[in-house]
Parts: sequence; C-alpha cells; structure tokens
Amino acid sequence: MKKKKIIYGVLIVLLSLLILCFYNAFNGNPISQKLSEQALKRYLAEHYPKKNLRIEEGVYDFKYDEYAFDVIDLEDEKRKEPYMMTVRGFFKPEVSFDDIRFAHLDELLMERLNKEAEKELKTILAKKVSSLESIEVSIEVVKGQLKDDVKWSKRLKADKPMDIDIVLDATNSDKTDVCDAAKNIQHVLHDEGYDYEHVSINANTFVGDDTKDNEREIEDIKYEVGFDKDTKLQIDDVE
Repeated sequence: MKKKKIIYGVLIVLLSLLILCFYNAFNGNPISQKLSEQALKRYLAEHYPKKNLRIEEGVYDFKYDEYAFDVIDLEDEKRKEPYMMTVRGFFKPEVSFDDIRFAHLDELLMERLNKEAEKELKTILAKKVSSLESIEVSIEVVKGQLKDDVKWSKRLKADKPMDIDIVLDATNSDKTDVCDAAKNIQHVLHDEGYDYEHVSINANTFVGDDTKDNEREIEDIKYEVGFDKDTKLQIDDVE
C-alpha cells in the first residue's frame, strides 16, 4: 500500500511538472517576464536616456519564445500608438526588436547607401566568386545620424554593421563548391576591411539563359549557409 502511494505521489509530481512545462511553453512565466521587463528598462535607459517612456505589461509570444511590450512615449503628442519592443532569452534576456529605432530610420538615405554598397561589393566579389548572382545590403541609419549627402564608403561609421544577403548560382555546384564560395566571400570581406554583422547565402538553381530579351529565373534553393565575421566555416554549415 505504501509503495502504491509513493508511485501515485511520483506520478502526480510528474504530471504537475508536465502541466507547468506545457503552460510555460504557451504562456511564459512570471520570473522570465520580470527579467525581460528589467532588461528592457536597462535598454531604454541606455539608448533613450532623454525620452520619457513608460513600459506597459508584457505579453508572451510562444511562437517566437519572447515577450512583447508596448512602450509609450509620454512626451510625443504626434504619435498615438505605442511602440512595440520584444525581448528574448531567459537567463540573459535581450531586446530582439526595437520599434523606436525602426520608426526613426532614414529610409531614403538607407536605400541610396544600400545601392551604392551593393554595386561596390558585387564588383569586388565577382572577381573572386564566379558563381555570384546577386547581392543585397542592409544598412540601418537613424535620422540625423549622418548627413543627407554622405557617400557610401566601407569606412562609413553607422551604429550597427551592415547585413549582406547573397545569391549564388549552384546549378552545377555541390556542397563543397558552395562552402568554398562562402569562404572566399568571407576572406574578401575580411581582407578588404568591410564591417558587417551577418552574411546570408542562398545557393539556387536557375533555368533559362541570360540574353537581351530573356533573363534566367530562380528554380529552387539548393543550399544555404550563413556566417558572422568570426565564423570558421565548415562543410557541415552548408544546409
């Protein structure tokens, strides 16, 4: 009888833990929510010390495993809706999306600088990577951060390094070819002194021929690989 009670007790504990885990997966928990809110407070104090901001209660998003907070600028009469800030991570939560920054980006200047950077990078990388098909650059510039007539240069100092998206022609390539191409790209960026946060590469198959009246079309994504500045690329990084 005593043995049965022990078994029942263990089963009840396991069931309780299972319910708590299930609840936490979809609703979060008070501890992680509090830690996330504190991380957000520190972030706002560091990045927007002159703004009078109020954080509303956070909501857990189980899809992305993060907390979303509405942040209200108490002195901005023109903006009626709150800013949305998201925080991700349990032991060391960090802000994963900053709507205040996003709302103040200089879209026109960014578009021009992106095109200038893409043109320069494509010219340089094409000399070393014959399978290079296209390149897109994402540079974020907050309004007032740079002069309107500033020209692109790899020495241009924004507060955040650029992201780079690259498409390779892998129609006749295998994993090793794609890995070698990625390594070449990383070496060129390093040797030329480009500052970047992340490079994403899609190696696609194409159909058709490039002619005056016809352009090749992407058929399918064959491989993909990404790297940061300090990544030591291996064949297993290519998926």
